[in-house]
Amino acid sequence: MLTVEVRPLIPDELELVGERLPLNRLEGTGTYLVAWESGEPVGHAHIAWAGTRLGVAEIQDAFVVPERRGSGVGTELSLAAEQIAIEHGEAQLSVSASVANEGALRLYRRLGYTDAGVPPQRVHGTIHLRGGSIEVDDTLVYLIKNLD
Repeated sequence: MLTVEVRPLIPDELELVGERLPLNRLEGTGTYLVAWESGEPVGHAHIAWAGTRLGVAEIQDAFVVPERRGSGVGTELSLAAEQIAIEHGEAQLSVSASVANEGALRLYRRLGYTDAGVPPQRVHGTIHLRGGSIEVDDTLVYLIKNLD
């Protein structure tokens, strides 16, 4: 039985979580949600409240440790993100995923996210993250969900 607790990241947990998960968006505004199982962080999702492509709150930097993928952790993170967005007064929540990330796209569609009506966006070049720089060449699909 899945026993995952999802809650916002607090400063006292930053060192432990940062050692185990790639918190790539610490320098921005937003909220990090962390999924915990038996006292260990097993996933996270960042919610950006402003400056997003669609102009609504967006789930970004979603990550689940490989050994827990497909076990419901991503679902729990997504549902918690929706709840906190509602609490912040958001009417919609968006997410982007790689066209190649079939698992993520399947998850979000199962949760009621639909095509956002914007063309897929190619991301090409160097991206600077907290852990360093990486070269990317990917295409992102944008999905959106009404939170009513």
